[in-house]
Amino acid sequence: MAILDIIEAPHPILADKAREVRDDEFGDALEAHMRDMAETMYAAPGVGLAAPQVADGRRIVVADPANGGSGDEPNLYLMVNPVITERSRELTTSEEQCLSVPDMTIKVKRHKTITVSWRDPHGEAHAETFEGWPAIILQHELDHLIGTTLYDRASGLKRSRYLRARKKAVRG
Repeated sequence: MAILDIIEAPHPILADKAREVRDDEFGDALEAHMRDMAETMYAAPGVGLAAPQVADGRRIVVADPANGGSGDEPNLYLMVNPVITERSRELTTSEEQCLSVPDMTIKVKRHKTITVSWRDPHGEAHAETFEGWPAIILQHELDHLIGTTLYDRASGLKRSRYLRARKKAVRG
């Protein structure tokens, strides 16, 4: 397994819409890549990671809503071509952070409950309903698959402050 580089906003790959994983891409190699993504997520530490964040333009998400940094995998989801099939009308607002937008926290409105369908790395179909924190995480990660980051959701003022702070940090 390997730790992958996490791409940071406003990198252009994060603005691209991810493509679906083709049938011929399922199998052991895809699972190994997704396990590398999970290892990267745990090391960051984070609770979710979408493929565009590691320079992979495919519709892939790994998430562990219960991750406390232990690296255990009982709640690890390996999602290929995930799609939200149902959304609750009820919304919730939470403060979110992102591995691709370090040092930025913003409030985001999300659906309180969602149902997601996806395939695992070997092509088996799954569907599950998520509520609360897990639903927030998955909506955040699925945003990455359509080219949206927290950077994009922030106000123009917050984005310009973020860019200035990042440039200052790089100059060091």
